[in-house]
Amino acid sequence: MPARPFKLPADLSVMADLIPPCFQYPENEAWSIQEDEVENWVDTINGIRRIWPLFRLIQLIVPPMRDAMRGFIWEEDGKAVGLCNVIRKGFTDQWLIGNVAVLPDYRRRGIARQLVQACLDYARGRGSEVIVLDVLAGNVPAYSLYEKLGFEHYSGETQLLYDSPDLLDEVPLPGGYTLEQTSLFAWRPRYELAQRITPDTVKRYAPVEEGTYRQPAIFRLLFPVLIQAMGSRPAGFLVRRAGGGQVVASIGYNARLREGGINDISANLDPAHADLAPFLVRYLVRAVMAAAPGRRIEFSVKHWQEPLLPAALEAGFEQRCEMHSMGLIL
Repeated sequence: MPARPFKLPADLSVMADLIPPCFQYPENEAWSIQEDEVENWVDTINGIRRIWPLFRLIQLIVPPMRDAMRGFIWEEDGKAVGLCNVIRKGFTDQWLIGNVAVLPDYRRRGIARQLVQACLDYARGRGSEVIVLDVLAGNVPAYSLYEKLGFEHYSGETQLLYDSPDLLDEVPLPGGYTLEQTSLFAWRPRYELAQRITPDTVKRYAPVEEGTYRQPAIFRLLFPVLIQAMGSRPAGFLVRRAGGGQVVASIGYNARLREGGINDISANLDPAHADLAPFLVRYLVRAVMAAAPGRRIEFSVKHWQEPLLPAALEAGFEQRCEMHSMGLIL
């Protein structure tokens, strides 16, 4: 039976139910999706389901958004046993494959390959120029599959977790810099920073384009509704050279609005300003703990952002796993 395209919104419930059991790894429990992560995932899917008419309206007004929830499902024995998402990255011709998920009892039967191939064919048909995905560093069967499909390993990231109720000691902002909160719709400083500091080897498969950062005006109008539906509140900050100078870091967090779940933080730091790393990590942890206390904190550090990893480990984060980033030029 070939992979079938998502039928939305009906398949939202399939996604909510199928992902948690698919991302269980008896051979390495650290890789398995945890209860608080499941809470985030299910809450997000349920939020999309609640505002589906609004989501469809956005898709009608903003055509690239029609590619924001694409994917395929594999069914056997009268039930869904696997799925795979394929998503356009913002307003670009770059695409992302995510959630390559097959129930443990149905693995090693070629289902994942056919799901990924269906996603590749769909992205090509929609004008994709490049497509990327992430894979666990120790998941040899999945890595080998992607290599056979033509993907190349171009970068990676370290996934970290902070699981302590203790408030970290504050580290002062080094002299010569200023910190300012920024609107999530003020995209240009973040875009210009990424354009300046992203290595060329990464840009080959993940080009830094305005369309990845710029949001349509309708998003600003609907932002409060979207935040409530998704169950988390984001915040963003910029670090500049003193005196309104060049942006050298862009940081942010997502704080849970509801009970349970997990918080996350993110940072993009100019490696030439490595002395900022301890301040950035501790500032974000303190800020997200104040906004949504009592939850674990996720932090993914790109391999080329070397100063952030030791700063996170020194602050009390624990390394969970390594991810390989792989890309395919179509």
